[in-house]
Parts: sequence; C-alpha cells; structure tokens
Amino acid sequence: MRLQAACSIGAILLLTSCQAASFDPEDPEIIAAIDSVMQSVMAGAAAADVDQVLAAAEGEGELTFITGEVMLTGLETIRARFEDSYAPIQSQQQEVLEKRVRILSPDVAVVMAVAEGTYTDKAGWTSDPVGIGTTLVFVRENGQWRIRHAHQSIVR
Repeated sequence: MRLQAACSIGAILLLTSCQAASFDPEDPEIIAAIDSVMQSVMAGAAAADVDQVLAAAEGEGELTFITGEVMLTGLETIRARFEDSYAPIQSQQQEVLEKRVRILSPDVAVVMAVAEGTYTDKAGWTSDPVGIGTTLVFVRENGQWRIRHAHQSIVR
C-alpha cells in the first residue's frame, strides 16, 4: 500500500515538473495569437464597431470591464454601454506607445499597454489626443484566446 501511494505521488510530481518545464513565459506562439486578437480589437475600435471589439470576449467565460469608477460585468451589459458610447463616434485612432504581454501560465496572459488616441465624431470634429492605459487579462478557452477582464484609464 505504501509503495503504491509513493509511486502515485512520484508520478504526480513527475507530471507536474514536466508541465512546468515545458511552459515558456515568453512563448512566441502565444504572443502572436494574442497580438492577432489585439489587432482585431484595435481595428474594431478604429471603426467604432462594438461587435468587432467585443468579439474577443465572446465564449463561455464572463467579461468584466472597469474604467474610472465604473465596473461592468457580463458581455451584454458591456455591449449596451459600448453601443451608447460609440453611437456619436465615427472613428477612433490609437497609437500604442508601449505594450507588454506577460504570460502567466499556458492558458492565462496579461497585456499591459499605454497608447495615445483621438476620436472623430459623426459631425467630423476630432478630439485632442488623450493618454490611454489598458490592462487585459486573456484566458485560453477551447483553444481560443479570450479577454475576460479589461481595465482602461483615460488621461486628459
């Protein structure tokens, strides 16, 4: 009985160490996949397309979005708020000044970015540039990277 328990514990430790050894916190494939999702989100934001922006958050998990003193939970709640915010906007332009992807595990990553952006309303007026700080938590679900938490700060 003790031999069987020792063998089981040894097998678990061996499997755990193999998984840890195969994990690369700078995996270029994970970074490329997340960058691809980010490019789609940015293209959606540029076009003021709520559906394209939020496509990265669809799936089984729940999305939370925080900005300022507002915390929204649930994709449909966030979609309704984004539709209201995007209604007067024709387009947005953002230039990412600095970005870091931090892979925490094979299935969890955090993106931190600082950008500068403007928006143009439907009357053609373009805002002054503002600073934008963003943190996104990505989770791999069924082989797809999905955003599960977003925090955005605007500095005027």
